Amino acid sequence: MRPVSDPELAAARTEFQRCIEQRDQDLARRVLHDAYALVVVVPQPAVMPRERWVELLPEYVVTGYEEHEALVDVEGDVAVVLSRATQHATFLGQDRSGVFVITDTWLRGADGRWRVWRRHSTPASAGALPGA
Repeated sequence: MRPVSDPELAAARTEFQRCIEQRDQDLARRVLHDAYALVVVVPQPAVMPRERWVELLPEYVVTGYEEHEALVDVEGDVAVVLSRATQHATFLGQDRSGVFVITDTWLRGADGRWRVWRRHSTPASAGALPGA
């Protein structure tokens, strides 16, 4: 596996993180694929579809986020980003701080824009996902 650099994908990833940190629902709707879903399997399986994720975005308060590393692979109009990050956050009033292993799958649309289709998030040290 060879990490790939794609400036448009990098910009889309920055927008996605900004929409989370600023709790910007309008930006989220632009950067999320129509079929977006947040998927977790630890500590219990849960799937949060796009509209629910956008609806609850104001309840996701991130006070610190640091990406430690990311491996980016691009093949045609599909990109997969595997990263490890530490965040300090609350979601629906519950602590969601800790180290996470995240896999984002991005699809490039007919308009040439990258949109995140799936986020698979594995909390290494956080509790259950509230609201899912």
